[in-house]
Amino acid sequence: MWADFYEETHIPAAVRVGDTLRVTGHTGETVDGVFSADVEEQIRQVFRNIAFTLTEAGAGWTDVVEINSYHVGLLNQAESVLKVAAEFLEDPYPAWTAVGVTELILPEALVEISCVAIIPTDPD
Repeated sequence: MWADFYEETHIPAAVRVGDTLRVTGHTGETVDGVFSADVEEQIRQVFRNIAFTLTEAGAGWTDVVEINSYHVGLLNQAESVLKVAAEFLEDPYPAWTAVGVTELILPEALVEISCVAIIPTDPD
């Protein structure tokens, strides 16, 4: 999913420094580059896209300690964001900062989320 984007921009899906994984802002397009017109589905797809990146790095949503989200129309998205987040996050919840913005890099994108995860160490 990120290979073409990386080739074009040299921006990785995430960067690992020690046991810390810094996930680049992800948007809500599907694998074939389509954005849903439904904001709730677009938010859900962002969470799915981040889950894929976390899994590739050996982590999951339970390892996320910080989220930063950027929303075109934050107040209109608030209820949907909390509803979708509840499908992916569980206690203990990560710190979260949500910011309303006027636009994102892709015109169809209504939300972009980045996060920080602590990758579990191998018990060996």
